[in-house]
Amino acid sequence: MQNKFRTILLRGVFILALVGVLPLLGGVGTRLGFWEPLTGFMMTLGYLSVSSVAVLMLIFLSLYFCLNNLKQSIVSFVVIMGFAAGGYVLGVNKEPDDWTGLPGIHDVTTDMKNPPQFVILADAPGRRNSFEYPIETAEKQKAKFPWVKPILTDLSENEAYARAITVANELGWKIAGEDPSRGTFEATDYTKWFYFHDDVIVRVTANENGSRVDVRSLSRVGGTDHGLGAIRIMKFIKKFNEI
Repeated sequence: MQNKFRTILLRGVFILALVGVLPLLGGVGTRLGFWEPLTGFMMTLGYLSVSSVAVLMLIFLSLYFCLNNLKQSIVSFVVIMGFAAGGYVLGVNKEPDDWTGLPGIHDVTTDMKNPPQFVILADAPGRRNSFEYPIETAEKQKAKFPWVKPILTDLSENEAYARAITVANELGWKIAGEDPSRGTFEATDYTKWFYFHDDVIVRVTANENGSRVDVRSLSRVGGTDHGLGAIRIMKFIKKFNEI
């Protein structure tokens, strides 16, 4: 009778732990259209402590149900947590070599003096961030991402524009509109989990040696994109030069 009661109790705790993990799936709700990306993000952030405890409970209970031995379950749990803690300290929690200690930014461009200006996506839904690119942002970008530079190519303006469109499509960006007369096109990219919308504009201009390609990545919400904008531009530049 006692064993039966304990089994029922543990299963009840297991179900409660499953419920406690649900806030971690805020990004899934965004993908399904239940709420906005920021809502899903805040849901996960707000219940992160509760969900973390729930995950630990699920791991332990899963071990117990599989091993059916309390002592072995505790030992296995401690070993798993030890490896997880070691990985966090040595890997996930390790600051990158180029860490500057500066606050993050959500606006990154290859032309800090004359950033490409959004037109088509100027009134995109859900936008909270401004299009302004102040000197403070430029200084932070110089320190954090000094390698973000324009593409200088010997291709003609039309050839470079066509290649840039091809690259954007290959990267999975959703093209919002093209304006060949200005040498620009605008697109939207999405973060993988919470599905945040980051807008991108590419500008191609002619110069004496061919053409110059500038890219700007701007998040619609949030004070920082955690380096995703710079990475996005890096991927664009790399693929552009590979074609």
